[in-house]
Amino acid sequence: MLRLSVATLVTALVCAPSAQSRLGRITFPASGSPEAHAHFQTGVLWLHSFGYEEALEEFQEAQRIDPGFVMAYWGAAMCHSQPVWQTENPAAARAALGRLGATAAARAARARTDRERAWLAAVERFFGPGDKRARNLAYAAAMKSLASRYPGDDEAQVFHALALLGTIPLGASDPATSLEAGRIAEAVLARNPQHPGAAHVVIHAYDDREHAARALPAARTYAKIAPDSSHALHMPSHIFLQLGMWDEAAASDEAAFRASDARVKRKGRPLAERDYHSLSWLAYEDLQLGKYEAARRTWRSLEEAIGGSNPTSAPAARGVHEHEGATLAPKATDLRNDLASLRAHHVVETRQWSILAGGTFFGNLDELFALGMSGARLKDAERAEAALDLLRKFVATDRDEGRKPIAMVMEKELEALVHVARGRKAEALTAIGQAAAIEDRMKRPIARPQPIKPAHELFGELLIELERPAEAIPHFERALWRSSGRALSVLGLARAAAASGDRARARQHYDTLLKMWHAADPGLPEIAEARTFLASRQ
Repeated sequence: MLRLSVATLVTALVCAPSAQSRLGRITFPASGSPEAHAHFQTGVLWLHSFGYEEALEEFQEAQRIDPGFVMAYWGAAMCHSQPVWQTENPAAARAALGRLGATAAARAARARTDRERAWLAAVERFFGPGDKRARNLAYAAAMKSLASRYPGDDEAQVFHALALLGTIPLGASDPATSLEAGRIAEAVLARNPQHPGAAHVVIHAYDDREHAARALPAARTYAKIAPDSSHALHMPSHIFLQLGMWDEAAASDEAAFRASDARVKRKGRPLAERDYHSLSWLAYEDLQLGKYEAARRTWRSLEEAIGGSNPTSAPAARGVHEHEGATLAPKATDLRNDLASLRAHHVVETRQWSILAGGTFFGNLDELFALGMSGARLKDAERAEAALDLLRKFVATDRDEGRKPIAMVMEKELEALVHVARGRKAEALTAIGQAAAIEDRMKRPIARPQPIKPAHELFGELLIELERPAEAIPHFERALWRSSGRALSVLGLARAAAASGDRARARQHYDTLLKMWHAADPGLPEIAEARTFLASRQ
């Protein structure tokens, strides 16, 4: 076998295919032929944007061109782990490595440089023996060592940062680890502003209320440098949404869905493989912008993909979980679950209770709650109580510790609404207070609110109904802290301030609502309400 000296190692960009300019830019030296290396680098670019299927195709093509290209086997193995999502297929990863050599020692012997041996050693630990948690920690330690040995290697730095995020359990919070990952990625992005992996890691690392503003430059960068990747186009919306930047968030997710639609058509794949995750975010963002008809049109796209709109009559297991799924081909059951949540969000945000009036079926817990809330708001207490009974049974039997608190909040919210429908004001305030207390113990949501109706927002609305507007103000403020810029919380705060005689605060929030709804559907009564108040001189 021909052995290449370090001087002849191929570097990035010079021989890379033109697709690199639409996926970002990186430099990842590796031993191999120039033609194979071009595919390898494109594979790494896809890997940075979690385009696992495309990445695997590129790594396999690099192997076909140059069977001795060691790093192409590393790349193929890495396609079978999604650290941020905590999903993996270790058997497939080990099989990918096995095509390079039967054992770790045999594979290491084929590496041509110490640096490549270090990369192989890290991936061997990632998919070696032990449970997932232990392997994640071992891999992070190996990447830390590699990054320390090669401080100028941006790829080592970015994969080390991603490995750190992979040590955080799904749904858990580890600020110290997240901030360290973000710091490492920020340094790479400063050196190479078109590095997709660095921008991506920064967004994930700072995707929380306290640090989202720090990721804003990375979000704006990532929205531009990798237009061929649907996921790259979607990720900036995480930060835009955290900051209540609804126009930017909607533009990001619209572009992401458009890119996924183009991919499906280009590859002749079924419509179900379009990126409905970004579409569901877009629907929520349109709702915050007062673009209700645009949000409702998303139902048709999803119904088209699954061939119908009839939900099942039992709550799906994922009913109240927001999870950025890693599967390449969504199952019809997952899409029906997404459709049910879209309907539920639409009803709750628009207050168009008649949409579910008379309904008896629901696709998940979100829609069950919306069905019950619709009944309560239409004074159909019996229907609301039937939904509440089902929610209580679910909470009593659910063993998912991540989902159960969300369902508990919805149970108490619906209980409060039933009390209101029955005229039991004191009991209603007790129940909504319990819901808010549970919500306060929960982690702040990174996307659409969980539960779909924020407890403090509903608390404020009920206090206004009970003619206690001054007490409602702090609840709307709390709701806005948990979910920045939510239209109904902004509206509620304006109404509470106006009813309390705080005209300055009311004017501020009515004005905010009108600016948010600059492209809203015509004829919304809230727009007329805000304009009337702002035009008054009292």
